[in-house]
Amino acid sequence: MLTSRRDYILRIIDEVGLLLSRVLLQRKALRHTEALSSVVQACERLFQLEAAQLFQFTPDQHFLMLAEGESPEAAQQKILLYAALNVEAGRCYQARGNAPLSRQSFLTALRLSLKTRQLYPAESEPAFAPNPAELLSALGDAPLDGDTQALVAAAGLSPQSPPNSSP
Repeated sequence: MLTSRRDYILRIIDEVGLLLSRVLLQRKALRHTEALSSVVQACERLFQLEAAQLFQFTPDQHFLMLAEGESPEAAQQKILLYAALNVEAGRCYQARGNAPLSRQSFLTALRLSLKTRQLYPAESEPAFAPNPAELLSALGDAPLDGDTQALVAAAGLSPQSPPNSSP
């Protein structure tokens, strides 16, 4: 039973990883609307919920939903995949000139990434894991909310960190 559940989770992670690759290709081909649709499709697959249901929840609730009942490794991978999808959504919104949605997507990715590193520390992260310093750079000089500031400080970062630094 546990092996079949683990296999199922790994299959979902692989499928969402492939969808993330599709998003990257679509975004690089400047097909931002298609890329955003693929982000939504990947999120639906990752959460096993339709978009109308899924996006009723907050990012903090999404974090809990992805971690609930999972091994630390599976929780880390699922949450970081979701963070990576948020990064790509942010890049698409940025390219389309939608600064508020771009900022919110980058902020969500930053919070997910930092909370994951804090709660599920690992020797290495998957290649798709967002770089928090790069996300801070993408967010620019706009002030962060208190919770995000606390996560940034706990990670030993500051909003002025250079993009190639790592926690």
